[in-house]
Amino acid sequence: SLSTVSKALKTLEEDLVISRNDTIRLVQPEKLLDALERNFTSPPIREKVRLKVETEGDALQATLAKLSRELMLPLVATGLSSVSQYAAMQRGDVLSVYCPRLEGLLERLGGKEEDRFPNLELLETDNETFFFDARPGGNFLWASPIQVYLELMAGDKRDRETAEQVRELILKESVQVMQ
Repeated sequence: SLSTVSKALKTLEEDLVISRNDTIRLVQPEKLLDALERNFTSPPIREKVRLKVETEGDALQATLAKLSRELMLPLVATGLSSVSQYAAMQRGDVLSVYCPRLEGLLERLGGKEEDRFPNLELLETDNETFFFDARPGGNFLWASPIQVYLELMAGDKRDRETAEQVRELILKESVQVMQ
């Protein structure tokens, strides 16, 4: 709501993270990123389905993008599946995707529910923050760099080390925007 946004902006201004005159200006991006990290909690996932589908890689991404358009259903890769878009780290062969409704997607996608060798993981959630600032790459939407950073920071030592690469990218982008 507007009152919540106003309250958040007031707190950020008091903490000297932003300045507000005619426009809102980010003054300390590092401090904002640190606060996001401290307060990050993974939103609840209603359902998790691991599938083995016939297509893989770019073809799987194209299939998902096509179904997303046809079903008018937002789909975005998780932060962990999006790492390679922003840092030098490869994740496994399983593409994990956030989706608000699995029902129609599962019917059209096909595949076999598989825990041993899946290549697709669908995570059902209504949380819109996962879809915020998703970035197109090829024929698919990838999580924002901030989502990637937050998910990596919640991981193991290797994930946190990779998160530092993403953090540098975020801070570099924020400096470019501020200029």
